[in-house]
Amino acid sequence: MTTSFAKPLAGTRVIELGELIAGPFVGTLLADNGAEVIKIERPGRGDVLRQFGPMVNGISAFWQVNSRSKKSVVLDITRDGGLAILRDLLKTGDVLIDSLRPGVLDKMGLNDEALQSLNPRLIVVHVSAFGRVGPNSKRGGYDPVAQGFCGLSNLTGERDGPPMRAGGAVPVCDFMTGVLGAFGAVLALYQRNGGMKPMSPVDVALYDVAFRMIAPLISYYEATGEAWQRDGNHSLGGAPTGHFRTADDKWICLSVQNDEQFARCAALVGSPDWASDARFATLSQRTAHRDEIETQVGTWIGERDRTTVIAAFESKSLGVGPIQSIEDMASNEHLSARDLNAVDDPILGSVRMPRTLPINVNAGKQSPAPALGEHTRQVLSEVLGYSSEAIAQMIGHGHAASV
Repeated sequence: MTTSFAKPLAGTRVIELGELIAGPFVGTLLADNGAEVIKIERPGRGDVLRQFGPMVNGISAFWQVNSRSKKSVVLDITRDGGLAILRDLLKTGDVLIDSLRPGVLDKMGLNDEALQSLNPRLIVVHVSAFGRVGPNSKRGGYDPVAQGFCGLSNLTGERDGPPMRAGGAVPVCDFMTGVLGAFGAVLALYQRNGGMKPMSPVDVALYDVAFRMIAPLISYYEATGEAWQRDGNHSLGGAPTGHFRTADDKWICLSVQNDEQFARCAALVGSPDWASDARFATLSQRTAHRDEIETQVGTWIGERDRTTVIAAFESKSLGVGPIQSIEDMASNEHLSARDLNAVDDPILGSVRMPRTLPINVNAGKQSPAPALGEHTRQVLSEVLGYSSEAIAQMIGHGHAASV
């Protein structure tokens, strides 16, 4: 007998307004966990994410993976007819995700007060580059701008090199903002459904999460007057930490933190006297002398292949792991067991996609990312109750579009 499990957000309707990753990733996480996510797309090209990054058969791999389990409805909300349909949809919704440029909804007559009047139960999640409070609140921006603004880029890169974008081409602030926005939506729903006044609107910015991670360095600066500087792949403290090349031209990451770990590491690399060396007695002292420590550790690692190095450090219960390539990850047994599900995608073919987050063995299957306007007729008919004649007229007048 097969037991069926209801997803935690089943019965929750989400209206998604926005493009690319940050705002839509809020919708992705909610859809993965059972919410009905109705994505509003512009006529013609739809979400620009459809053309973002590496392409397969003319469609973005990022779109196919991150837009699964959503419904695509094409509306021209710059016209009165399309805006009227949107307003009707909002009356039925539990959550609105707004990642349009700040002020766009206001100009359409859908500011926070109007939305509350339209649907008092509606949770609004605003996603923007700089948030809705502060001197930059009206500015737009993307992940690289947010990384620079919050200081993440300035802390990324080699000690004497230029600032670098964390994650390279992968928009990490976008994804982190999506996680924060989904968390905010769920908190607000929890409050609303428990009879409390929800924290709506939820206001998240691209730089918020990255800034929160490095915020202690602001406190450190104000307390000491010392500004922390980028330092390659080192951690905030301890030694040896960082990336090291092995004899077979591969890379590992090593992180040794406390005194006991350092003593075991010192013995392993042939320097047991380090454990009693006054220069290395504490974590802060080891941090101050990390170049000397890591030069010798790097030499020891560089004389052995990666498999041998990892096995040796693991035998001493030290924090070590491989620096993996995309090819490495595709064949990694742990990722296969925990993070990936086999799917038969209509665009990508037989591939693996990430499981629902948080990991849930009862999450069930996800439906493929929608074609542009795939669900326009269905939503207008089944959700809003429009007649087939009315829908045909709306599409004929260009207020909506369907495949």
